[in-house]
Amino acid sequence: MGYSLKPTILNDERSDMPTGGKRQHLLNMLCDLSDLSALVTGSENIENFLQRTVALVSRHLGTPVCSIYLYDETADELVLKATVGLNPDAVDRVRMGSGQGLVGTVMATRQPVCEGHASGNPQFRYFPETDELPYESFLAVPIQKGVVKIGVLVVQHTVADYFETSEVMALKATSAQLAAVLENARLLMDLQRMCSVPERPVRNLGFIKGQAASGGFAFARATVWGRSHGRLVNEPAVFDSGSMADFRRAVKKTGEQLDALQQRCAERLPESAALIFAAHLMMLKDPKFIDRMAEQIEKGDPASRAVREVARHYLDLFADSPHPYIREKVVDIQDLAGRLLNNLASPSPAGSGENSGRVVIARELYPSELLKLAAESVAGIVLANGGVTSHVAIVSRSLKIPMVVVQCPDLMHLSEATPVLVDGEVGNVYVDPSAEIIARFDARHQALQQVARQNTPIQMGIAHTREGTRVDLLANINLLGELPLAREMGAAGIGLYRTEFPFLIRPSFPSETEQYLVYRQVVAAMGNKPVVFRTLDIGGEKTLAYTDSVNDPNPELGLRSIRFTLAYRDIFEQQIRAVLRAAAGSDSVGIMFTLISSVDDFLLARQVVRDCLDRLKADGLDHNDHPAIGMMVELPSVVETMAEFAEEADFFSIGTNDFVQYMLGVDRSNKRVADYYRPEHPSVLRALERVVRVAADHDKPISVCGEMGHDDQMVPFLLGIGIRRLSIDPQFMPLVHQRIAGLDVGRCKDYARALLSAGSIDAVQKILVQC
Repeated sequence: MGYSLKPTILNDERSDMPTGGKRQHLLNMLCDLSDLSALVTGSENIENFLQRTVALVSRHLGTPVCSIYLYDETADELVLKATVGLNPDAVDRVRMGSGQGLVGTVMATRQPVCEGHASGNPQFRYFPETDELPYESFLAVPIQKGVVKIGVLVVQHTVADYFETSEVMALKATSAQLAAVLENARLLMDLQRMCSVPERPVRNLGFIKGQAASGGFAFARATVWGRSHGRLVNEPAVFDSGSMADFRRAVKKTGEQLDALQQRCAERLPESAALIFAAHLMMLKDPKFIDRMAEQIEKGDPASRAVREVARHYLDLFADSPHPYIREKVVDIQDLAGRLLNNLASPSPAGSGENSGRVVIARELYPSELLKLAAESVAGIVLANGGVTSHVAIVSRSLKIPMVVVQCPDLMHLSEATPVLVDGEVGNVYVDPSAEIIARFDARHQALQQVARQNTPIQMGIAHTREGTRVDLLANINLLGELPLAREMGAAGIGLYRTEFPFLIRPSFPSETEQYLVYRQVVAAMGNKPVVFRTLDIGGEKTLAYTDSVNDPNPELGLRSIRFTLAYRDIFEQQIRAVLRAAAGSDSVGIMFTLISSVDDFLLARQVVRDCLDRLKADGLDHNDHPAIGMMVELPSVVETMAEFAEEADFFSIGTNDFVQYMLGVDRSNKRVADYYRPEHPSVLRALERVVRVAADHDKPISVCGEMGHDDQMVPFLLGIGIRRLSIDPQFMPLVHQRIAGLDVGRCKDYARALLSAGSIDAVQKILVQC
């Protein structure tokens, strides 16, 4: 059974408050739930957190019953875990399979169920231990993160036909806010082994040439990501120690550190409001985790041994789990146990982390892991596997963390605390550098800082060529922290907001409400200037740890971008609804689809937007009812059908990074074929000219938003073929503004004609050299 909201019958029996007062109560509830960190930290354990949550929802909705059921994946059952109003003895006793009863129906269909006379519904199932017969009105919504089932949130009332549309929407928003934390509570039963990397002697590394991924310099002692805590947990200690009092102090100190780290995350990256350290905090409050350690200490074990053995037990529980999102949680177990062991040995100040002020060496990092390192104020990062995915590099640049990628597996065996210098400007790594090298970099770093202090940014959003042709410079934005720089530079708008980054830096799918809160800040920051939201672009090199996309045999050609969102329409609709709601009141917001290969794809995606518009209007929610709907030009198939696209799309933006990749069949993240990735290839240049010409013939705006947009040699070509909008990272605006100011459009056209007439890469390069 799906969502069956019936006509509401208003009568004097309602417990009723005026409509305005009721709306205020719903708003208060959402505001209270928005600070989940405080709700978690203020609870004694997981059970207490769940109980406080149902009490909060019950109070604000004015319902005598509120219950939370969590999904037990092993048994494929929903289990009652907390309740207000039902018999408390029913907690952990009431279980039902997916599809059984009204609650099971919600889980099976992933849709809300609202019944004015629950006992009359054929799906109704009575559990005597709950004493729920007096409660006729029934409202339940699923709790889920993307495709992951978490549980069901239920409210009930004695008055028939009690619930209205406003309560349905409020409960849906509440379940979305709770999902990330409740997922961690559920996954505490589902932990898995992660082996540490043993330390071994390595050759004298000295100097390592790598690839610059994020600029800046860092000189600090090194730590290997995942190994230090893995060694603490998995290897036997030379000497175990610690009393019960020491253990309690370590637990308290660890909690204080995690609270401070979470606060720092929220300040530095508002997108991280979904509790990056939620799993750690929930485990600290789990009696099965902490109390088990205490029990071993009471039996005579030293505190450090108790922590290590209990952590090992949890890590072994799900060694064979096929779920990537569960495997990722194992890192949280090791991290938390390592923090406890470190605080047993030598308590650290609140807010400090194991990696604070260190150069972190890792094989690979998810963006969510990078965010945790940023919260700990790492000095720099070295990726030792020889490859870098662009999203990790982009996040690192946004966070201003120097990063270098090297092909040097031996770095993973480097001794802890070895001095390492990271040169993110050139891409070099120095292991235990000499005093001379250190002094040279200190002088260079101070000189750059002095230049930066002298250069005051100017308004650069509108550039003019020498003869007066206007070129708009818009900003590419990845994270909210980049908005101030875009405003400071005077960007003409946001030509590309990459909506995938709130997904990439989280451990699970963000809800519609979470996305709305982020997108609203983007629109508000730019005032009346245009803002273009690119729909979710995941897959390929931008993998999410909590999906199975990492198993795609050919991810660049697999279920990515618009293919993913059309396959998971519920995720797509949540994002579109969030964008439309965030854009309420704006006259210059665009929605842009990515990796469109056919007009059919575009029409399907556009229909999703129109369906969302219809539902938002029916729901009475404020939203933008006239967004511009455009698309990225990235695939060769678009070139031949550009005229047909121009009849349907409102605007275009050429994503030159993927355009070059797919035109030439080159994986741009593969170091071994990097020389084949040639933006100056004649077929690329001619395809670009054709696309721009067709857009101009149909009077449709077109921009460039890839790396070509700030390439010194390519900017004249782009102006020569008719591009008048460039969307680039804010830090490139001064150089591009200066480059455009020195150009003449007439000469740019001649330059473009010369490049287009060249039939080989060699011929093109000879012309480029003369530019």
